[in-house]
Amino acid sequence: MTTAALPLYNRVVLTTVAIILAAAALPAAAHLYWRLRYGPPAAGSVPILAYHKVDPRFELGGTRVTPAQFARQLRSLKGAGYAAVTLSQAAAPLRAPAASPAKPVCITFDDAYESLFTHAWPALRECGFVATVFAPTDYIGAENTWDINWLGLRFRHLSWDQLKQLAAAGIEIGSHGASHRDLRQLDDAALEREVAGSKRILEQELGMPVKAFCYPFGRYDARVRRAVERAGYVAACSLAPALRNRTVDPLALRRCGVYLTDSAWSVRRKADHASPWFWTQDLFSRGVNFCAGGTALARRLFRAPARATRDDKE
Repeated sequence: MTTAALPLYNRVVLTTVAIILAAAALPAAAHLYWRLRYGPPAAGSVPILAYHKVDPRFELGGTRVTPAQFARQLRSLKGAGYAAVTLSQAAAPLRAPAASPAKPVCITFDDAYESLFTHAWPALRECGFVATVFAPTDYIGAENTWDINWLGLRFRHLSWDQLKQLAAAGIEIGSHGASHRDLRQLDDAALEREVAGSKRILEQELGMPVKAFCYPFGRYDARVRRAVERAGYVAACSLAPALRNRTVDPLALRRCGVYLTDSAWSVRRKADHASPWFWTQDLFSRGVNFCAGGTALARRLFRAPARATRDDKE
């Protein structure tokens, strides 16, 4: 007997059961895929959260949170007993486990936007949290012309004076390269400038060692990692390392992105590697980061004029 020959009631029941089974199978399949390809973070790793903009302005893109969201998320983490550490401190337990607090969390900011100074820093101070900020040195104090210009809206990066104030307050300043490019696409000389050159500039301007690096767009390979190691960084992070790590690599630290859709609850799940919901947050973060490659691709396709660099001016 065909399905069409069944009474209407039976067809409705069968269709409903099929939908329920499919709905149940999809999450199970997604979880199996995540566990086999990525898996839970390696034992001993510190949860690292990746923010971009903390800004009330609307934009077409989800890599921002509102100031009110950010404040709620920090209060929620503090209420759950978390203590914030910098990225270089997050790598320290690999060498000295006793140096880490009981419930550490690392809060990072990619791109060093000016809104961090005006909107994020007050909330960090309120909770007594430190953080790590990754600055692209070609764009200090300038607008983010490296990014796709959605709706004509631009965001300004932190100035040197603002970076110095943050550093004096205990915020770690790390490098995000020089020009925010996919480092895998560069020749050796350009890669050296992005990795080691940006470190030298930050150290000269800030008057302190720069220990942390963040791979632009989260993209790196073995050659890029070696360049970061040669430059003398002690910690480096991607938004979502592509391969499953059974041990913690201090130069490929794993992070979970925080976006406009995130609540205080979901941020706590991102910070809790033991949570049964962590895999959903990690997989979603990886999906968003996959889309970040579109910015680098668009830049290559449209070949926007490069910003004059510090080296060009000297």
